[in-house]
Amino acid sequence: MKNMFLYILAACIALSIGCASDLPVKDMSKARYGITQAEDVKADKYAPEELEKAKQYLYDTHLLLKEDKIKDAQKKSVESQAESLKAIEKSLPLYANDMIAQANECVQQAEMLNAKEFANVEYAQAVGSLNEATQLNTDKNYRQSIQKSKESIGFANEAKAKSIAMIPQLKEQLILLQNEREQLLTQRGDEFAKDELSLAEQKITESTTKLEEQNIIAAVAAMQAAKESLLQAKTAIEKGKAAESLEAAKSLYTQVSERESSQEMAETLTEAEKLIANSQDLFAKENYIESYDASQQAITVLNSILIAMEKKEEALAMQQEAKEGEGITKEELKKEYTEYIVQYNPKARDCLWRIALKVYNNARLWPLIYIANKDQIKDPDLIFPGQRFVIPSVEKGTQEGSTEEKAKTN
Repeated sequence: MKNMFLYILAACIALSIGCASDLPVKDMSKARYGITQAEDVKADKYAPEELEKAKQYLYDTHLLLKEDKIKDAQKKSVESQAESLKAIEKSLPLYANDMIAQANECVQQAEMLNAKEFANVEYAQAVGSLNEATQLNTDKNYRQSIQKSKESIGFANEAKAKSIAMIPQLKEQLILLQNEREQLLTQRGDEFAKDELSLAEQKITESTTKLEEQNIIAAVAAMQAAKESLLQAKTAIEKGKAAESLEAAKSLYTQVSERESSQEMAETLTEAEKLIANSQDLFAKENYIESYDASQQAITVLNSILIAMEKKEEALAMQQEAKEGEGITKEELKKEYTEYIVQYNPKARDCLWRIALKVYNNARLWPLIYIANKDQIKDPDLIFPGQRFVIPSVEKGTQEGSTEEKAKTN
């Protein structure tokens, strides 16, 4: 209001006095401009006394002109200019310093929001302008320094806005990490990676809290720590399972190799032994997944050997039982297995008793085939073309069937 009054007063005086050539119009204009310049550099904050004097002297100038005291008015306008200049000189360095501080704070806020990653262009511009402002301030180019500080603040605010927009996406990533942790728990994580999964949970919680505080850089750091813990947990689980599988393979190998009939499976046992050795080598190299796979393959081979041994023993027992009273010993029944492929014949479909009649000449011996192939035959009345059956051997001609049974197959 006071400034408006000064303008109105100046206009009234100009009208009342006319266009006298001796009026200090130029000095009054400089005084008014000086006050404006002082206000632009926040003299009301940094040099309030000097600014107030400048304004008062200009006001006095108008009053003196009204009293027709032109020389005194001119003197007051010059004094107003001098006070404005003092206010400017006093305010500029203080204002420049404060602007650098504000710009620095904005840059730090942007850094906390991880703008260096999420808004790297804007963040780099903010830092660059801040560095220029600091150098200009050192060189006492205060006005330019203030301008650069303002530029830095603008870039920093852009970087902050861009980074804050990433928060929802980061929250989604945290949900994925939590889901991964829960999945690892179901994979025996409590047994093999309890500490790692506990630390991951702690870091996920910390990251969530930091996001709520908009401290994105700390949130991202905690999130990264959670990812590392989950990776360590996954490795620990893989290692635990690989070690367990390898020990199981070794134990099963010992069990199979100690059986009486193991020499008959020497070649297959050697294959399993190589797989176990390979698993051990992979484990030592920390290739846990590959080690696990190799030991599982060994277990599969060993189980097949064990099943074959048990089948043979069962078949021999059945054969021995079938031959009791006919003078055929168990040793005589230990013959190599033969193989039969189920045929497709619409007129006379292959079944176990027909196969027994073909291979043993005795349809009543079909249970021997059934027992030897239990892994393939779920229902003895239901077999399929293309199936390959192990056929335990018996002494040729000792179990000949009747001519009537043989005729049924034709």
